[in-house]
Amino acid sequence: MQLFEDGARGKPLTPATRIVLTESARDLEDVADLLAEELVSEGHLVDHPAIVFGGRIRPLDIVLERGPVADTNSREAYSITTDHRYGLTLRAPTNDGMFWATRTLLQVLRRGRPTGRIVDWPELEERTLMLDIGRKYFSPEWIKTLIREMSYLKMNTLQLHISEGLGFRVECESHPEIVSEEHLTKDQVRDILDVARTYHVRVNADVDTPGHLDHILSFHPELQLVLANGTRHAGHLDFSKPEARQLVHEIVAEMCDLFDGPVFHLGGDEYFPAPWQGTGPDVVSDESAPQLVEYARAVTGQTNATAHDGYEHYLNELAALVRSTGKTARVFNDDVYPGEGVGRLDARTEVDVWIRWNASKPDAGDFVDAGHSVINANGDYLYFILTSEGLGQGPYKNPKGIYERWTPRTFMGLAGSQGDYILPPEKPMLGSHLSVWCDSPHALTQTEVATLLQEWLQVFAQQTWGSDKLVPTLEDLRAAVLPQVGTAPAAID
Repeated sequence: MQLFEDGARGKPLTPATRIVLTESARDLEDVADLLAEELVSEGHLVDHPAIVFGGRIRPLDIVLERGPVADTNSREAYSITTDHRYGLTLRAPTNDGMFWATRTLLQVLRRGRPTGRIVDWPELEERTLMLDIGRKYFSPEWIKTLIREMSYLKMNTLQLHISEGLGFRVECESHPEIVSEEHLTKDQVRDILDVARTYHVRVNADVDTPGHLDHILSFHPELQLVLANGTRHAGHLDFSKPEARQLVHEIVAEMCDLFDGPVFHLGGDEYFPAPWQGTGPDVVSDESAPQLVEYARAVTGQTNATAHDGYEHYLNELAALVRSTGKTARVFNDDVYPGEGVGRLDARTEVDVWIRWNASKPDAGDFVDAGHSVINANGDYLYFILTSEGLGQGPYKNPKGIYERWTPRTFMGLAGSQGDYILPPEKPMLGSHLSVWCDSPHALTQTEVATLLQEWLQVFAQQTWGSDKLVPTLEDLRAAVLPQVGTAPAAID
């Protein structure tokens, strides 16, 4: 990303200001109309400026034109140029780029009319917030406000974690029994998606499986995993059972049909024990879950297949279902081991890298080398967690840690803030992912979450967009930058 100006003051907008769409930008009327309304709501103009198509440009016009931006091939790039003869010109190769140009214009106008030239583009293709609505209900209006705030900061993806151990929060016609009392109806989801499209934010969904299914499996206890010693794992699906796989396939297919984002997240985390849980008869292993081993050997045809091979086959089947709907499948990384076992997780499935338990586990580079696209969801920095004591904290799990230490290529090296792994620059990555986890859903109200989350969003957006830091520390950012950026313009009816 590059940003350069030769001034930040000049004549303000006047009643003579128009928004002009050039011939190449005639399909951007919706972007122009929203900008026009926001210029009024922000107090820059008293009346809605005229939106015109082509014609002679006046000095105080805002011109939208589609075209390439010098020095970059980014589809989200844009430039803003001021000229005393040709007004203020916003140029971008795509609708997304043009929309981000309007966000920057609104931010700069809070300091005065821009002069000179701005050229800007993001470092990362995907800049995501994951919101855990499975554990905690968030109202449609709250989510729409969040989308507007994300968009103002040029974050382009919202992932709704709709299923968790404490709830399933979206209307589901194929399995109405699993739907929590407080939930989003399909019409409410569609309304959220409409708002997201207006603000150029994609909305992906996720159904976490085959673990974290306590709520769903409370209605289907016969599908819970029961170990050889009788231990019942209430949140673990016994994926060796055809009816268990069918249940998940039906739910995932329906949610894929409802959500229009390009990615569907299948979870996949915390099914097998973490290192600190040991290898005893009460945790999932080949010895404790022989039915999973039998399933793995049946589906792979390999007599040395393990329960983990069965898990990968299960996820590959689900990923194929997701791809059949035109979407890309994504999973968490903690139970994915490239190169081990008789099977492989399909390389077309993206890997969301949040953890690295210890040095014996794969690092982010190993997933790239195995052909997976990767997302950085570093749990030592990027986890906003509602705990029994309020907002969870760690040495770097806070805005200061994100702004002063973390970069998009800083993946977890060793769990517990014991080390970072820097993905080499030659290894590609898709983006990064800030997570709001509601482990203790009643610890904070919706309003409290929004208030505390604001600064996390601001520093995360700064780091993932990739522009040079204007100031070195969070305290400096709070003093010199964040008050000027402010929050998103008011909602437009």
